[in-house]
Amino acid sequence: MLSALSCSGFASEQNESWPSWLGQTLQQSTDQAWKRHTNAEYIDFIPRSEYPKVWVLVSRRSSAYDTALNTLLAVYKQELSNATFRVFLLPESDEKLKLWLQQAEKSADLIYTLGSTAMVQVHKLYAGGKLPVVTVNAKDPVLLGLTSSYQSSGNNFAFTSLNLPADVTLSFLLRFKPEMKQLGILYAKSNTSAYLTQFLPLKEEAEKNGMQVVAFEVDENSEQGKLATVLTQQLQVMSGEDPQLDQSVLWLTGSSSLLDRVAEINAQADKLPLLTVVPEVVNGRQDSALMSVGVSFVNNANQAAFYGIQILRGNIEPSALPVGVLSPPDISISFQQAARVKAQIPFSLIEMASDIYAENGERIRADGMSMESEAP
Repeated sequence: MLSALSCSGFASEQNESWPSWLGQTLQQSTDQAWKRHTNAEYIDFIPRSEYPKVWVLVSRRSSAYDTALNTLLAVYKQELSNATFRVFLLPESDEKLKLWLQQAEKSADLIYTLGSTAMVQVHKLYAGGKLPVVTVNAKDPVLLGLTSSYQSSGNNFAFTSLNLPADVTLSFLLRFKPEMKQLGILYAKSNTSAYLTQFLPLKEEAEKNGMQVVAFEVDENSEQGKLATVLTQQLQVMSGEDPQLDQSVLWLTGSSSLLDRVAEINAQADKLPLLTVVPEVVNGRQDSALMSVGVSFVNNANQAAFYGIQILRGNIEPSALPVGVLSPPDISISFQQAARVKAQIPFSLIEMASDIYAENGERIRADGMSMESEAP
């Protein structure tokens, strides 16, 4: 009864027409802390005062972007509670984006781009612009050619990155399977940023170390490129070099369109261990990767939030901030998946893991802290 009354009372304060390009989980998690107003173009998240004004440009609907946005809101609520957020979907054309940027200059104090697509499009049109821009949930800006240095953007952009250097990624893969001689890399053809910043650098690094690399390129617009077809064909290629696949690993890049299809990948890959760059893809369910080595959406968004807060407080210029590359990486492990493929997890990785799920799916470590089960 209390819950129903509370929700009903709160609904009267805001327009509940929630946009289809944001998820319901985000709606529920922001109900109590933020007032919201929506129209056909954007959604406002408004605390009690209205300064400073933060505008957020979302590449498209994605649970990863919901996680990042929720993290931004939580950090600002704690650290800069008088900031307001206005969230938009990325315009469909450069002309519409130019108009959006012109309006932002009149009404906003800071822009966040959420996702690699929004980052690239805004950088193309607005590098050197008046407003500071902070990137969230995006791939490596150096590898994408947006800046030549990890030390500075040289302009109004403050970059953060979801990427690890390829040599660091490979070193952790070899810790997991020291005898690895073959690496399959799974990515979506449509995800240019994953191809440029994750597939190509890791392929080059692995081949430099004498490994066979097999590309799993998924293109759902082509019959031959559909996930099931690509998995069947390329797993046969890998089996030709390693019949038991006991010296092989399958690596899933941060291709958003594939991150929700882990159950399909596991089903076809069978006993081949699936590892990934995305910590959120490891969980206590059947649709989990075995292990992740990368940067979590939450930690990346935390860093972007603090970059933005420093800028808004006048403590620093965007060009003075280095590209936010987090180290050491976030490591997550599923012992349920390890048992399924009969893989051994080296103790050194268990020690380093921030999140661990037991064979029964129970989360036994979270954010580096052991979790005690409640008494029955």
